[in-house]
Amino acid sequence: MTQQFMEDATIQELYNFPAGSVFEDTFSAVSLESIWFSIVASGIYVLESLFDAFREDVDKKIAGAVVASIPWYHKIALQFQYGDSLVYDEKTQGFVYPVIDTAKQLVKFAACRDVGGGVYVLVAGADSNGNPVALSSAVLSAFESYLRECKPAGVLLTVHSYNPDQVRVVMTVQYDPQILTSSGELITDPSVKPVEDAVNGYLRGIVYGGVLNKTKLVDAVQAARGVLDVVLDSVSVKPANGANYVTVTGNNYQSVGGAFKSNNLTSGITYVLSL
Repeated sequence: MTQQFMEDATIQELYNFPAGSVFEDTFSAVSLESIWFSIVASGIYVLESLFDAFREDVDKKIAGAVVASIPWYHKIALQFQYGDSLVYDEKTQGFVYPVIDTAKQLVKFAACRDVGGGVYVLVAGADSNGNPVALSSAVLSAFESYLRECKPAGVLLTVHSYNPDQVRVVMTVQYDPQILTSSGELITDPSVKPVEDAVNGYLRGIVYGGVLNKTKLVDAVQAARGVLDVVLDSVSVKPANGANYVTVTGNNYQSVGGAFKSNNLTSGITYVLSL
């Protein structure tokens, strides 16, 4: 402020000081001009502090408010604690756990979708390797009760928990005989099968509730060590709630069980020296 004050042509003419003068060298600390600038600067600081405090208060209220969006359902699904009951919080006007115990949070995966007039919720626990697995009927029943207590009144919920969809792949792989054996094993370490590892790695990497994409599957195999070329002949999937395998005709397949798991990969992969 003082710099703009000193650079103003009208002020320079009024006070009769040359251009380039410095405020501190022209006016003393107890001058009327210095006092006025101190008052204005202090007022601006106080006002900005009030605005900051107000914004922080509003942010806290927004964070504590129940906004029943799809991300909100995903968040509370993962907060479920098996064996604990909820209590009503007067401040947030919602139900919460009085004590957070992550050991009781058995829902490790969740996918929520707006299905028009309601919300579809798909959840799963995790096995010892961290892979999705269906919740037991007892846990799922308790979870449904928890979810209906947390949700806003009037919202229709459909809740399911399944094991992963089973995937069968038929493909022809041109391999490098200096890297892989004719059965797809790494020459330097026969316990490793790069193609099968690539398929399983891709399937595990699909976001829970996501889509299997044939192009990305081929890309994953193509990037495997010792692979020169790939021809994907077919992909078939047995949905988590189905009895039979269904051939995937398009490029994408939406999971029913929320995740994918390969079935008998070895028999579906043919290794050749040339395509």
